[in-house]
Amino acid sequence: MTRIITGVLTLLLMAAIMLGGGVTALAADAVPPRAPSAAETLHSGAPPSMPGAAATAAPETTETADITPNYPLSFTLELSAEPAETSGSEAADPPLYPSDVQGALESGARRIIKTYELSAEESPDAIPRSNFELDGWRYELTDILKKETAAADTREHTENVTVSTETKEMAAIIKLLAPTLDFSSEDGYAGTLTLDIATVKVEQAGTKTSGYTMSATREYPHLSAPDTALIPKTIAEGGRTLTLASVDWRTQNTETIDYEALPGSYTAVASYTAAASRTVVTGYVTTAEYKGTIAKLIAGKTVYTAYFAGTPIAPERGPMNPVPAAGTAAGAGLLGGVVFFFFLRRNVKVLSLKEGKYIPVGKTRITAKSPVVNLTPFADKAVTGSFILILGALTAKALSGKTITVNYGDRSLQHIVASGGGEYQFEVDF
Repeated sequence: MTRIITGVLTLLLMAAIMLGGGVTALAADAVPPRAPSAAETLHSGAPPSMPGAAATAAPETTETADITPNYPLSFTLELSAEPAETSGSEAADPPLYPSDVQGALESGARRIIKTYELSAEESPDAIPRSNFELDGWRYELTDILKKETAAADTREHTENVTVSTETKEMAAIIKLLAPTLDFSSEDGYAGTLTLDIATVKVEQAGTKTSGYTMSATREYPHLSAPDTALIPKTIAEGGRTLTLASVDWRTQNTETIDYEALPGSYTAVASYTAAASRTVVTGYVTTAEYKGTIAKLIAGKTVYTAYFAGTPIAPERGPMNPVPAAGTAAGAGLLGGVVFFFFLRRNVKVLSLKEGKYIPVGKTRITAKSPVVNLTPFADKAVTGSFILILGALTAKALSGKTITVNYGDRSLQHIVASGGGEYQFEVDF
């Protein structure tokens, strides 16, 4: 019995030695080299010159409308706080910070879209254009779109308007004033102002003085003779003194003496005059205020959108050790076990939420080359759309920092693995 045990142990030891190189290669296939982090790559690389300076530079396209591609899915990116150090031509201009970075998925292909908002003082030459690697993918610049933007600068304005009128009646004056006023300033601002009725004021435009002759008439009856000595030489009228100017004598009655009709008494009709002057208004001046908001278009920032297309990076394989002819049968058995362990075994446990608890519903498989988990086959076992996925320690280590796509029916979610050692679990909710 001892010899049998010793022989079995010897065969297993020889098989392990012979397949050591193969196991190393397979392990390298399962755990690819770590890709640079987002902080190392999103702003890295020396930008080539603008289109026309080099044959390899992506063309820069000027657009007046938003033609951003409509990608159906997106994935999460960890953005760096500061741009990476640059060299070469990129060092000539300070590197620019993107105002927005988005990841997009289309038919399994990844794209990263970076948006830069440049002021008039900033040069598009500082936009990074070099290739970079992120999460096991290599990204290359495919296009840069340019879009001009404009902004409106507004301010409140009051315009004073003066109108000459012949009347001071407010109702008549309001009819002469337009309810709105189109206004343009010398510095380029324009807008429509509205009349503020509360500010309408009417004042005299001026006066003038003119002279005239003031007159009055008095009758003095029952005078014995047509003698002006019997008539007052001045009279008072309207606070003024008028002087006798003329007298019209009239016979009041007659008496017959010696067959001759003689006047019995006289009536004097006296006219009095005086020089006078008066002041008259020559017109009225109406002032009013029109108020409102005026605006002017000013140049805004120029928006550049850089599109990077991603391709997966093939993992490097380690050298395979030759397998000696001896111990082939035992080695084949061990090799089969290794192949099953690394390539065929189901390394993801699937738990579904049922009555407030997660219960196991099965296992599935995920690899670093194809980081996709399909939960659709578990639809008949799942009560709800809430799942917990548990990755084995080796699988979690191989996928650490990578984005996993989880499919359930016609819906998809993405999750970035942040393994800290040991098994790794996360929850998805459809």
